[in-house]
Amino acid sequence: MPGCSAMSGGGGLDQVSYNASQSGPSFARVAVGGDGLTSLASSHVAGRRRTRRTKWQKKHGPGIGALKEGKLVKVGYSATKSKTARHGALKKAIKRYGALSTFRKLNAVATYTKRSSKGRSRTFKADRNWVKKSFM
Repeated sequence: MPGCSAMSGGGGLDQVSYNASQSGPSFARVAVGGDGLTSLASSHVAGRRRTRRTKWQKKHGPGIGALKEGKLVKVGYSATKSKTARHGALKKAIKRYGALSTFRKLNAVATYTKRSSKGRSRTFKADRNWVKKSFM
C-alpha cells in the first residue's frame, strides 16, 4: 500500500496520510481548506526537531535562555586562544558590558557546552572564575 491515504468528508483536520516509501510508516495530519488544497498541519517548524517537554521542564521553565551570539567575540574572546589573550579580551568585555554581565555570559556558555564540548566548557568555567576572582 505505498502512498495510501484515508479521507473523511468536510473540511478541517480529518485526513490521515500514510507513506510507506520512507524507512518506516509516517503519519501526518492534513488540513483540507475550502478550495480543496491540502496543507500539513503541524506545530513545528520544518527542519527543526521538537522534543517532548518533561514535567520538570514545564515547571522550571526554559533554563537560562538563549545566548546572544558574538558579544564576547566582538571584543576578541575565543576559547581556543591563549590564557593571556583571553584575559585581555575579557578585560575589554568587562569595560563594555560590566563584570556581572560578562560573568553570566561565560557561565551560560559553560553550562550549554558541558556535555557537547567538555574541554571548552572547562575553559569557559576557568575564565568565569577568573572574572569573579579579579573583578567581583
